[in-house]
Amino acid sequence: MTLSSFAKINLCIHLLGKRADGYHEIVTLMETVDLADDLALSGQEKGTTVTCSDPAVPTDGRNLVQKAAGLLRERCGLGDRGVRIHIEKRIPVAAGLAGGSGNAAMTLHGLNALWSLGLREEDLMDLAAELGSDVPFCLYGGVAVASGRGEKVAWLDAPGPRHYVLVCPPLEVASGWAYSQWKLELTKNASRINLISSVMQAGDGSKLASCLHNDLEPAVRAAHPEIDRARELLADAGSKGILMSGSGPSVFGLAPGRAEAERIAHDLRGRVEPSWRVFAVSSTSRRDATV
Repeated sequence: MTLSSFAKINLCIHLLGKRADGYHEIVTLMETVDLADDLALSGQEKGTTVTCSDPAVPTDGRNLVQKAAGLLRERCGLGDRGVRIHIEKRIPVAAGLAGGSGNAAMTLHGLNALWSLGLREEDLMDLAAELGSDVPFCLYGGVAVASGRGEKVAWLDAPGPRHYVLVCPPLEVASGWAYSQWKLELTKNASRINLISSVMQAGDGSKLASCLHNDLEPAVRAAHPEIDRARELLADAGSKGILMSGSGPSVFGLAPGRAEAERIAHDLRGRVEPSWRVFAVSSTSRRDATV
């Protein structure tokens, strides 16, 4: 069984305050795009064996795929039922694109089918919330507003597709550090989320570029000049609505169509160092509840 695990971008992130559990209360609008890892799952006698095409990705208990398999066994009383999972990695690691969260989400889907568990959507969402803030959204993708610490997800019907160019500088930004740099703004509210939601549901791509926002971006830009360089490159190449995704370092910009996104990406690949990664991507629809 092979499943695609899509990257996500954040079109808007507002931080609303610090929670008693140590997380931040957020509201964010996210969208999956067609940059994807592939997960190949097959049975084995016992235990979980994880392999990955990218040697930078840990395959032990630090990997969310390992944690997802262990959580399913524990909740469903499966003992040491075995699975082998290979991750063909295309999404840059620690890039603000939820690559690891998507891998965990697809592990839940895949093992629900492989092990014939019959878990319902709400069961999978509860398990996903235990694994990480982005994992519930990554279970089904598409376009959604997430709140709480990210685990409360409300999907939107937003006609697409939308087209983007992703620029991924070769650095890692610790999300915990990025969140710790944010300072509470007393006037903060979720009005921009509501505006973007309305624009997307109306299919008004011309207005979308002026609505995007990320509360985490100023501090990350101040600490990492690569973010500003990525923004400048995208602007010079003709991209609009340029924004950092998540806690970075990936930066994206809108393009009016897939052909134009491909043109911009091709142009940028000739202007950046080989260690920078550039992708032309398009939005994906909400995944069906069955696998």
